Amino acid sequence: MKGTKMGMHASNRVNRHLGQRILATLAIVAAVCGGLITGSAIASEPAKCSTGVDKVCYAGYNAAGLKQIADDLSDKGKGSSYYAEMEDNLNKGTQGSLTLSDGSNLPFKLIGILHDDKADGSGKKAGLTFMAWNSLPKAYCMNGTMPNDNTTTCASDGYTNKGGWRDSNLRQWMNTGEIWNQFPTDFQNNVTTVLKQTNNMYYGNTSGSAASATADKVWLVSYRELVPTIYDGWKSYNGFPALSQEGSQYEYFQGKVMHNYSNNNILSGIYETVSGSAPSGAYSRNWWERSPHPDYSSYFLRVDSSGDPSISDYADYRYSVVPAFSF
Repeated sequence: MKGTKMGMHASNRVNRHLGQRILATLAIVAAVCGGLITGSAIASEPAKCSTGVDKVCYAGYNAAGLKQIADDLSDKGKGSSYYAEMEDNLNKGTQGSLTLSDGSNLPFKLIGILHDDKADGSGKKAGLTFMAWNSLPKAYCMNGTMPNDNTTTCASDGYTNKGGWRDSNLRQWMNTGEIWNQFPTDFQNNVTTVLKQTNNMYYGNTSGSAASATADKVWLVSYRELVPTIYDGWKSYNGFPALSQEGSQYEYFQGKVMHNYSNNNILSGIYETVSGSAPSGAYSRNWWERSPHPDYSSYFLRVDSSGDPSISDYADYRYSVVPAFSF
């Protein structure tokens, strides 16, 4: 009897120990699975476009999805799992659509990956930079008071490039005013403010001028961001290299925009609205760049209908506006 009792006690101890090990194992499994579930939630797929709901759609992603992808690129660089996909979209010229407040659709393309500096002081690059592939429905001057009708020039106070892009009326309208208000809320809530370099000194032709940075949510591309090299006569005009300092050619234009002063077919026709005509109030079939002319105190550069990015005109003339932006 005594031997039997001792055997039963030993068996009970074994069973208790076995049960404790099983419970411990289950706890570990639960913890690991919980961690995996939590991790999956954090690393969820970027939000997709919903037809009739989302005002921004590119390669199947809405504005929040693009922001998530761009943030991942910003943090991980080329090590991001989205890099190859976005690079393929850039090379293919994949086109997205942005619905403006008047209901019109503005097509856009990816022109740069990890190209622009964020303005938040982090030292990181914005993941994705896009540019519209048609113009806004209305033409704008760089400086001056906008008319209420389709007059092709603004009021005479716009006859200057003083202060460059930094102090231009068009920059204000694009970042806080009339143009900014045309963009949908999901766009406004997800775009990333970046630093844009421009010759913002007294006038575009001031001796000793140099580029300086502005923080922009929406902007115009510069001459240098379009072309592979600066036109020889402008490389160091009056002894300063300001145009050369206004950024670098975006990846999408590399190998496509080959000339810095003559026709580039890829840039022609972008002045048009989706309807295929120049926008309301446009002086002619051209679109603005943010670069002041290096020789004239009242001119900014523009791209003409044949794709020549070295043309210029008075800042109070109304031309097409082709916005760029980053996520």
